[in-house]
Amino acid sequence: MLPLGFSWGAFLVYVFALMFMTLGGIWGLVESRHPAFLIPILMGLFYFYLCWEAVVEGDDEQGPPPPPSRSQG
Repeated sequence: MLPLGFSWGAFLVYVFALMFMTLGGIWGLVESRHPAFLIPILMGLFYFYLCWEAVVEGDDEQGPPPPPSRSQG
């Protein structure tokens, strides 16, 4: 995997966009009562899941840190 850096600014913009899309779908669903507004809600939740997997669950591949070595002397 490429060693890409993490940016809190980009992460927050991405989460804001997900919230905007999901809440907009909920608002549209409530106002129009048309099931087509379920699509942005489900897309927002799916992309939030992908974001969660990339940020939170991605650290499991590296494993725990090695134990400290003891010096005898």
